[in-house]
Amino acid sequence: MALASRIKVVGDAELSRIHEATVEILEKTGIEFKSEEALALFKANGAEVSGHRVKIPRALLEKSIESAPSSITLWGRDEAKKITIGQGQPRTHVEPSNGCVFTHDMDRGRRASTMADLINFFKLAHQSPVCTIGGAIPVEPNDVPPEERALRVFFETLKHTDKPLKRNVQPAHEIEEMFKMYEVAMGTGYLADHPSIYASVNPLSPLAFDTEPIETIMTYARHNQPVTILSCALAGISAPMSLLGAAVMQNAEILGGLVLSQMTQPGAGLIYAPASAVPNMMNAQYVTGSPETHLINIVNLQLAEELYHLPTRTMGGLNDAKVPDAQSGYETMQNLMQCMLGGAHIINECLGVLDSIMTNSFEKFIMDEEMISRVLRFMQGIDGIHTDLSTELIDTIGPQGSFLTHPSTMKNCRTAWRPTVSDWNSQEMWEKKGSEDVLTRANRIVKERLAACPESTLDPDLEKELSAFVESRL
Repeated sequence: MALASRIKVVGDAELSRIHEATVEILEKTGIEFKSEEALALFKANGAEVSGHRVKIPRALLEKSIESAPSSITLWGRDEAKKITIGQGQPRTHVEPSNGCVFTHDMDRGRRASTMADLINFFKLAHQSPVCTIGGAIPVEPNDVPPEERALRVFFETLKHTDKPLKRNVQPAHEIEEMFKMYEVAMGTGYLADHPSIYASVNPLSPLAFDTEPIETIMTYARHNQPVTILSCALAGISAPMSLLGAAVMQNAEILGGLVLSQMTQPGAGLIYAPASAVPNMMNAQYVTGSPETHLINIVNLQLAEELYHLPTRTMGGLNDAKVPDAQSGYETMQNLMQCMLGGAHIINECLGVLDSIMTNSFEKFIMDEEMISRVLRFMQGIDGIHTDLSTELIDTIGPQGSFLTHPSTMKNCRTAWRPTVSDWNSQEMWEKKGSEDVLTRANRIVKERLAACPESTLDPDLEKELSAFVESRL
């Protein structure tokens, strides 16, 4: 029995008002699309096109919303790890963090990231009990030439996880190469009826889409692979300062991308991803720990789930701390609670991330797993043995009795949630075990997990074939 309610910021009447304002923006103001192919497609479907500006009529918008699926099955190479995203999914899905430039750990501090760091984050995510999606680019491998990164990173992705995958924006030719690699592993034609990889696509706020994001949306749709349209506008800078005004603009951007995907391939998977923020207006700097940020994004989650019936995703574990300290903990837990209880189907930027997505920490990855686990348990609510009102048991034990040794306690005590990195021992027992603080324990767990992780999830012959494929393309 899940929680009886989730966080809502606005009521039904306000949702309708926001939707109507969005329709007005799309019809009157429009969105810029920097692609002749996309512009021709919009024009053929009845939109008004002037230069790069596209004004999307209500009828085309409504047709596109109707054709987008309410749930998506995303397959892993291990088909037992497939997941449902959207309507009917049993729990919040978690993906690795993405796009960090620096790596941080206790042993070496903050440093430019390498391919070795990236591989270790892949390994942690593959073994993680809370992470249901693999891939992304948890840290940028600065020791790999930019022109080689796409294929080399995807090869390491396939090598180190068999979970469903998340990828980033790429030009169409790189996406085609990546899909060919995946079908080397899974068989020609596999992707046509097995959505397995989704890409996160950002509008160019306010109200524009650049060429590569457009190529990504259209190429993925043609291959039956989902995309998530992630608007990341800054209130007062690239969006209105008004929280609801920012929600309207964000909604218009995401729905503009949805229309493009559905014109390209009706029924293509689309994940609605609000991720706007209220920045530090003292210096116009992007920050992620503001409690106001998700007042915008929960409104958009409500629109997606209550009006449009779309799968959703948002950046759920962000913080602005520079190291894994108290600030990183309370800002992360604030954002996790808001996003997960706000109903996001997928959360990202929630496993190790620090410093407004600049840095990824190995120790914080382990700490974040526990924080996510805490919220997941809370969201399960009261079920199973916990729905028993226990009147007969209470009567049997009576006043001043003890439930500790009763058979029902013995039978069910191991079902209680337990921490994975926090310490619940007494002061004396904690000291006896070495007086480790949470960061030290997390550092030890990282090393233990990496030591136990297999070096590859691929069959050796398949790994050689994929490696040869990459080398032939570089």
